[in-house]
Amino acid sequence: MLALGIAPDIVTFPAPEAAVVLDRATYIPAGADTASEVRLPHAIFAQTSQTDLVVRYVIHFDLPREADKGYFVLISSTNRRVSLSLNNENFFGFDSSALWTGPLLSTPVMARLPRSALVAGRNQLTIAVEKGEFALPSYLSQIYVGTEAGLAMSYKLRTFFDNQFKTMALAAHVLMGIGLIFAYFFRPKDPLFGWLAVFNVVSLVVAIGLFIGWQPAFHRMLPYIVILTPASGLLFFGVALALVHVPPPRALRYVIVFVSLALLPLAIVDTPTAKTIAAAIGAVIVMIVSTCATALIAWGAFRQRNIDARLMLGPYFLLAWFAVRDAYVTATLPEHGFNLLFPYQRPVFLALLTVVLMRRMGVSLDQLDSANETLNIKLAEREAELALLHRQERAKTVSSVRDHERQRLTHDLHDGLSGHLVSIIALSERAGDKPTEQAAREALNDLRLVIYSLDLGDRELPLALANFRERLIPHLHRLGVELDWSIAGLPEVSGVTPGNALAVLRVLQEAITNALKHGPARKISIRGAPAAGNKVAITIENDGRPFVETNRGYGLANMRRRAQQLHGSLVLEALENGMRVVLLLPAALPDFEPDVVE
Repeated sequence: MLALGIAPDIVTFPAPEAAVVLDRATYIPAGADTASEVRLPHAIFAQTSQTDLVVRYVIHFDLPREADKGYFVLISSTNRRVSLSLNNENFFGFDSSALWTGPLLSTPVMARLPRSALVAGRNQLTIAVEKGEFALPSYLSQIYVGTEAGLAMSYKLRTFFDNQFKTMALAAHVLMGIGLIFAYFFRPKDPLFGWLAVFNVVSLVVAIGLFIGWQPAFHRMLPYIVILTPASGLLFFGVALALVHVPPPRALRYVIVFVSLALLPLAIVDTPTAKTIAAAIGAVIVMIVSTCATALIAWGAFRQRNIDARLMLGPYFLLAWFAVRDAYVTATLPEHGFNLLFPYQRPVFLALLTVVLMRRMGVSLDQLDSANETLNIKLAEREAELALLHRQERAKTVSSVRDHERQRLTHDLHDGLSGHLVSIIALSERAGDKPTEQAAREALNDLRLVIYSLDLGDRELPLALANFRERLIPHLHRLGVELDWSIAGLPEVSGVTPGNALAVLRVLQEAITNALKHGPARKISIRGAPAAGNKVAITIENDGRPFVETNRGYGLANMRRRAQQLHGSLVLEALENGMRVVLLLPAALPDFEPDVVE
């Protein structure tokens, strides 16, 4: 940024090649009888008189005899509209000047000298300069006369840097300003966008006026545009506050309005003195405010370690430097060429401001993505919690319904069917009908087994087996059968429901019935132990005759079916002196509810 600040005063445009340099002229004020000899470049400062609307410079130069060659005249820099005549023949009028003629611009002028008026020897070139009723001094640089080839390069370079480059900067300002104004409506609560939007509106009005203010159609508007210059400087300071995250005070808004209203009478009076005062006040305020804004940005960059301030420190430094430098150049004309650098900082400022806004947008998008990710995680967690609560509530509801139904079924079986079986047993005992009595007792034991299974909970398979053992011992004792019972090594089994507990007990019951029926067994052994593949094994052995599985009867088929329903299997093994039945079960039984009264 330091290089950009000093480069314009170090790097100079190349002088035209093989050209006649005209650096002396006779200066003739408008409406005056006296003339004076001046050196070019020449500057005319504003005076209280309003008579010097157009001034003239008369320059004499000599050309060789080859006067029929194409010659051009080049004014390398002027900040006013000009009219040219050669030997009293006008060939370039005020209307031929570029549109972009204003206080911030200096424009090169290049025109072909008319062959009809050009003579070999001494020629007289008259330059009329439209000084006007303006506070800014008028400036006329040295004049060059030469061929098109010798003057074109210098003219093109000066046109680009003195005119077109500043015009492109203004165009970028317009586009950026429109974008920021629209952005403000999307983020009205962000102080930076608010101050940038107002700053761009005011500064655009000021910039456009200072670019085309010399045009006759805008003469009357220029004083009112000049009094907005302090407002644009103060708004620039407000933007600096917003950049370092310091809320601009409300008093700053009142100061902006007050300064503009205080300078309004100077614009209304519309005299050279009033214009000079307004321009001077505006320049002083801009220099002071730009210096303060640069100091504020430097404080934010180095003390607060603000990234936005670090990015904008260079543009603010250029603004302050160019404001002070341009004020010095204007005050010391024509010692220094009229080359105002203030408009040049605009592209740099806009480019870095775009970087700041894009960085903020990127940070905002990252924060938004992070917030969305956090919300999605929390939403997923909440959905999982709700799903778990739903499953738990559903399980509670199902469990409650099951419990209620089990209790009802238990009471019905106990009070109804159980009572009838007890009556049948009692009647059979009195009548001496042993087969009926035995069948009724077996039915009663089976019913009690069903009723007891309805009250079982998860992981209570050992309790179900213990109850089965308690009911089995009296029956085997009456038959004279020895029972060897050992389930201490039985692993824990989860997922125990009344249905699958009953299925396990019925497999055991069918195995014991077969041992008693086909044996006849005199000793039955029941053991629980772990098996391969994370399985649980319940083994029933007897010392009776081995039995062979046939297609007759449904006992073994029902045992296999129940084992499959429990996701287990049944293994039958004939021993030398007996039979072994192994029920293999998974460590976690399925949620299976067969008919409890099957």
